[in-house]
Amino acid sequence: MQGVFCSFAENAANAMAIVDGEGRLAFVNRRFRTLLTQPGNDVVGRRIRDCGLPDGLLLALASALGLARQEEAEQAFAWDEAAAGTDACREHGEDTPPDISCGDAGEGDDTGLEALRRHRGRVVPVEGTAQYLVEISDVPISDRLKEALKVERTIRRRSEYLKKRGRELFFKVIDELPVFVYMQRPDYTVAYANKKTRNFYGETEGRRCYEVFSGLDSPCSFCPTFRVFETGAPEDWQFTDSKGRTFRIYDYPFEDENGEPLVMELGVEVTELKRVERELFQAQKMRAIGVLAGGIAHDLNNNLVPIIFNVDYALGKTGDPGVAEPLEEALRAAYRAADLVEQVLEYSRQQNLSRSTLHLVPLAQENLALLQASLPKSVTLEVRCNTTEDCIAANPAQIQQLLLNLCRNAVQAMPEGGTLSVAIDEMQVMALRHPPHLGVPLGEYVVLRVEDTGHGIEPDRIEQIFEPFYTSKRNSGGTGMGLAVVHAIITSNGGRIFVDSELGKGTVFTVYLPRVQPVEAKSVQEEAVYAPPRSAVRLLLVDDDQGAMLAMRRVLREAGFEVITADNGERGLATYFGGKGPFDLVLADQSMPGLSGIDMARRILERDRAARIVICTGHVGPNLEGEAAAAGIAGFLMKPMTPGRLVENIRRLCG
Repeated sequence: MQGVFCSFAENAANAMAIVDGEGRLAFVNRRFRTLLTQPGNDVVGRRIRDCGLPDGLLLALASALGLARQEEAEQAFAWDEAAAGTDACREHGEDTPPDISCGDAGEGDDTGLEALRRHRGRVVPVEGTAQYLVEISDVPISDRLKEALKVERTIRRRSEYLKKRGRELFFKVIDELPVFVYMQRPDYTVAYANKKTRNFYGETEGRRCYEVFSGLDSPCSFCPTFRVFETGAPEDWQFTDSKGRTFRIYDYPFEDENGEPLVMELGVEVTELKRVERELFQAQKMRAIGVLAGGIAHDLNNNLVPIIFNVDYALGKTGDPGVAEPLEEALRAAYRAADLVEQVLEYSRQQNLSRSTLHLVPLAQENLALLQASLPKSVTLEVRCNTTEDCIAANPAQIQQLLLNLCRNAVQAMPEGGTLSVAIDEMQVMALRHPPHLGVPLGEYVVLRVEDTGHGIEPDRIEQIFEPFYTSKRNSGGTGMGLAVVHAIITSNGGRIFVDSELGKGTVFTVYLPRVQPVEAKSVQEEAVYAPPRSAVRLLLVDDDQGAMLAMRRVLREAGFEVITADNGERGLATYFGGKGPFDLVLADQSMPGLSGIDMARRILERDRAARIVICTGHVGPNLEGEAAAAGIAGFLMKPMTPGRLVENIRRLCG
């Protein structure tokens, strides 16, 4: 029976085909083959969608087949071949503007009249099989209908042309935008990337999004972009790429020319904005910590003075090792507390430090030579200085602290040993297009690099390492203030610091300090400012904290000084002018109820210009140094200090 049908159908006037349940062609006649866009192909055994049928016919036939499968009943469909008229004009060139002449051909012109044919068809389930008969026949159309179809085709072609030109214009505009724009497919491939995106990440054709933007071999664990495919709603989020650039991302649902879903993504670079934001946040933290530190430093340091002095005194008096050991532990803990207070004050310091022009190379070499002796044997120090243009305007003590804190941090990152490399170079940043690090302004710099071969820093923690009290070495005694102080010193000197780290390979801290012109050193002969030493030295010690005053008095008396005390500024003033003088030196606390140390000093100096007064304080607040210098005060002693340092300074000041 099937052979009889095939013989009949082969020469039938209508196009006929047999389709199986999987959509494959089991039989096609001669007339059906003429419908193919590529005649002569052997299509038997191929799926309908792959056999080269025109798009309009394929869409109508597929829909009818689907209904026939569901309802197991005959289904009718129609196809207007005029829809393919646009394709006929492509012979004349893709950019030919559409007009009537392109399809308004004569009677024998296939590109005109042949395109204006209408067909109808049916899909019939073959009883007892999983196959379907497809039959397509021509529908005669009048000349008037032909004209109408030709006009319809021309309008459609004009619409498609305008749509194409509009799309081209749209992408030309998108390509020149100063933000990165790209379009994402659900299968992770990049459908489109504008010029800005290609400049950032190279060509994107054939690459997956996670390869382009993150340098990964597999999809990211979480990506807000793909949520747009699920919800159809826009998303905005922040993204930092593999090179450390930060972008604000805006994702919108989109479609390609075939109606397939896309996500259009706009990325605005905010790297510099985030850097300024971090610096502003850091400055706000410094200000807040400064207020806090200034408020508690005086009282805390006053409490540390009697602890340190009395434990040190008891340690010097005992010969019992069982007693000496816990006393030594207590003294070390007190010194650590004093050091922490000093670091917090250094971080939040608000007064202007004296700065001078100094050469970084010799200062660094001197301090690194001292550091070398304290390094573990498993750590190798390498120093490289490639510049003689190394002048900066800074405070030497701050630069020393900066260098030692960075080196100490590097050594702690290599518990099993490694190489500590310190390099000093010069650099001139002349253009912002390709800076050595993002955020380095134009100018001339002395560049300090401190590199270790340690375990590295996790990318999500790099931004936290300069925060006060943040530390990953809490169990090994870290306070979290070392790098915070480094950042504060560099910022106050107009510099920049950057961190490049790779897990398992190490970390590089790069410091840019503005370079200045060297200043000729002037030889100045020191004047004798202290009176000749005398056998007996009389001191007036003024402090409202009884514990600190008694501990300091005991140490000074045992060192051979004669010490008179007063517990506030008014009594100190009365003692100085009350007949118990003269005094070789007045040592006064600053923060006292009533008269402060400087107020008391001013009143003494108004009546006795030869008086020598030193302010002993736990915190030098803003403008205090200037006020002290204007009043004629000899200097400062910072609390807490060791007993030996106190005695040494008093002897130096008394000459």
